[in-house]
Amino acid sequence: AGGVNISCNGLSNGSIDLTVTGGTTNYTYLWSDLATTQDVTGLSSGNYNVTVTDANGCTSTKTVTLTQPAALSATVTPFTYAGGVNISCNGLSNGSIDLSVSGGTTNYTYQWSGGSTATTQDITGLSAGNYTVLITDANGCTTSRTVTLTQPAGLTTTVTPFTYAGGYNITCFGYT
Repeated sequence: AGGVNISCNGLSNGSIDLTVTGGTTNYTYLWSDLATTQDVTGLSSGNYNVTVTDANGCTSTKTVTLTQPAALSATVTPFTYAGGVNISCNGLSNGSIDLSVSGGTTNYTYQWSGGSTATTQDITGLSAGNYTVLITDANGCTTSRTVTLTQPAGLTTTVTPFTYAGGYNITCFGYT
């Protein structure tokens, strides 16, 4: 018996193709999930036992184990500047995001959106805003993550000269 394992964690798309030889035809089948067909589909991960009985009542038992990949997971980590912001100065585009991916089936592809159309794992040169990445593994399993990059308020300076009585900034004529 040959099994097709589960493509994405948690799905039920496995199958088992059973080939029977010998004995006396016609065969009957009894699977541990109570299916009575030769081949079974729509299976989740786990062990499946089948008992094949031939026309003379002879039996043979086989066990097939179907597996699934670990769940596809991702972590986004933006670079953080002093003050807890992700962009160093208001209005600049010097933010970056480090993406870590695990599980699923390698190789992964990446599609960023929100302020970047990059297809790389990590992205740089970002301004403040929301960024979402869709990660797809080799079996078509997907997960997505969103991160918001922040920036400090704009830097402003106010100059207020000291004012003496009469509304002047210098006390007497000719003083510096």
